[in-house]
Amino acid sequence: MLGIEGTAHTVSAGIVDGERVLSNVSSTYRPERGGIHPREASIHHFENVTRVVKEALSAASLTMNDIDLVAFSQGPGLGPCLRVVSTAARALALKYRLPLLGVNHPLGHIEIGRKLSGASDPVMLYVSGGNTQVIAHRYGRYRVFGETMDIGVGNLLDKVARDMGIPFPGGPEIERLARDGRKLLHLPYSVKGMDTSFSGMYTATLRHIRKGERREDIAFSIQETAFSMLVEVLERALYVLDKEEILLAGGVALNSRLREMVSSMARDAGVRAYMTDPKYCMDNGAMIAQAGLLMFTSGIRQRLEETGIQQRQRIDSVPAPWVAEVQGSGFSMVGAESRIEVLRFFSREAITKRRLPKGYREAGLDTALRRERTRNEASILLRLMENGLPVPVLYDVDMEALSLTMERLHAVTLREYLMAHEGSAVMEALGSLVARMHSLGVSHGDLTTNNVLVGAEGQVWLIDPSMGSLAAGAEDTATDVFLLYECLRSQHPEHQSLFSMFMEGYRKAGGDAQGVMRKIEEIEGRRRYV
Repeated sequence: MLGIEGTAHTVSAGIVDGERVLSNVSSTYRPERGGIHPREASIHHFENVTRVVKEALSAASLTMNDIDLVAFSQGPGLGPCLRVVSTAARALALKYRLPLLGVNHPLGHIEIGRKLSGASDPVMLYVSGGNTQVIAHRYGRYRVFGETMDIGVGNLLDKVARDMGIPFPGGPEIERLARDGRKLLHLPYSVKGMDTSFSGMYTATLRHIRKGERREDIAFSIQETAFSMLVEVLERALYVLDKEEILLAGGVALNSRLREMVSSMARDAGVRAYMTDPKYCMDNGAMIAQAGLLMFTSGIRQRLEETGIQQRQRIDSVPAPWVAEVQGSGFSMVGAESRIEVLRFFSREAITKRRLPKGYREAGLDTALRRERTRNEASILLRLMENGLPVPVLYDVDMEALSLTMERLHAVTLREYLMAHEGSAVMEALGSLVARMHSLGVSHGDLTTNNVLVGAEGQVWLIDPSMGSLAAGAEDTATDVFLLYECLRSQHPEHQSLFSMFMEGYRKAGGDAQGVMRKIEEIEGRRRYV
């Protein structure tokens, strides 16, 4: 299998045979200043694609007559670059009468990582220049459970490096500088459910650069804050999906501090962490060949007219039937950030929810986050209780122990409920409840199917609004709805009908359904790859 990659800065050719990587040859475009210029990168690819293919064949001691399939990166990526490799792949396929497959670029990262690491069915943190996503396999394809709401973490590092006079790619030098950082500068920590946002962090970092803060402290602060966000959303996905494996992949996965943080989280959570071989973290042809092999042996075929480039192709738009999903043993009374203890509180059934320290986070940042979220959760629960909304009754707040004691609800999560029921009535009730919350100027901040409880008779409660706001604007309320939609889309085949019922309940309760949907379209439009 010959794979040709060329989505951004690197043009590469790799060959695999189903057992091992036989060769991988790459050439990377490095601009003299600034970031990637798509047209200049495409010229670089045009000038080098023939050479890398010839060298890959030579390194594997093969000729094109030995090749059974040509695969190429179809998207997402930079249009001019994608056109070069797609044209080269078509030319080879036509000349040698070979089958041709266009491969989703993130799919390649996943499959080379799974192949070389031995991971079976992991939750993957895919971090690169243009993409930052949490991905896992459900219902015959990979689903995106969380992603950047604006720029990728690699893009953040490169932009900061450029502003500090560091040439592209800036990530390696940022990592080197961070080793000598001593002071954690304040930067926005922006996590919404399993989504992240880095544009505010970039703006704040520019202010620190202009103030003359040490480059080492800037690099240290960027890494500690951004990577903590990434590991947090990765851990949250782990618990939502009940998986027991993690895979780290993409260009930023080369960063040793990020690897260390992911490994630390995995040890504490009792799951296995797999790291993509450093040689294959960056874009490479072998990963396209490996994904193409799996597609082909699973019976996937494409006509020539189906192999056009797709600049904004999502991984959840392509089938991946070869993965055997592994169900975990379950995380009883455990969450990504807290542990639950059942107890009696003045003769009442109650639970105590305690936010535990996270060893992967810088100590000062970790303490500040846990204190802020404990206080915020208590404040929002009290506001919702005072207005008669169904949430667990809050009995006690202990800011020393960073714990909340509250009513014990005999219920299951909405995720569990939807696995066993149609859920239409429950979804309409949830839509009504969320609209009532939003009418109070309150957002939830983490509205996933794990943070909604359903009782035996269909009662609905909201739990864990620790990342919400008591002064929610249009962006906050739309983000709540968008998070729920993404969660449904990635976990339930019938997500469209479930979401329609939710929005019907939202509208009937007086929520601005049309305004929310317009805002969601705006949020989606900011993403580099939608």
